[in-house]
Amino acid sequence: MSTRLLVVALAGCVHALPPPPIPGPIQPPRLDRPIAAGQGRIYLDVVDGPTDVRVVRPITVEESLDDHVFDETALETVQACRTPCVVDLPLGAQLVAFPVRYSPKEEVDTVLVSPTPSLYRRALGSRRHGSVLGVLGVAFGGTSLVTGAALLPVGLATDHSGLTTAGAITLGAGAILTALGIWALATAPALEQPGAGARYELTDTR
Repeated sequence: MSTRLLVVALAGCVHALPPPPIPGPIQPPRLDRPIAAGQGRIYLDVVDGPTDVRVVRPITVEESLDDHVFDETALETVQACRTPCVVDLPLGAQLVAFPVRYSPKEEVDTVLVSPTPSLYRRALGSRRHGSVLGVLGVAFGGTSLVTGAALLPVGLATDHSGLTTAGAITLGAGAILTALGIWALATAPALEQPGAGARYELTDTR
């Protein structure tokens, strides 16, 4: 029951924000290095400042849990750089992983690499956690509610004053903690905003 209350409270207090405006193009500095046959050049830029980004590809890795082995998809780094930067990649769709602000997560976008040099600019997404005190209040309050709800009826049915008092106190404290936790999450909710990016063809960048 306490876990269910926590999940409901957290799910209801995550505010999804609209993506930031798509950043416009810029003209990167000229790079005279030749582009190898079968590859294209793409300039990567993040409007939020210098940022570590990765060109990735999905791979299958084996994970084990309780003596059970199962396959899981992971992202392997093909190239990495700190924006603004330039990478030469095989032609076609490539996956680029961008960090999410205030979070260890990444957002992966598909970027087309063409024979013509291009620019990809991105505004990063963000993920802010809700109130820690709110989470703790809901978790411990839910546990107290369950415990008190179990003790109080037993104490009343058996005319056991100790159990009745303990159940009433635990139930009341749980209700207060849960209410305070939900209030804290409502006033300081988790905020989630996806990033936004765009690709632009360039000229005179070879």
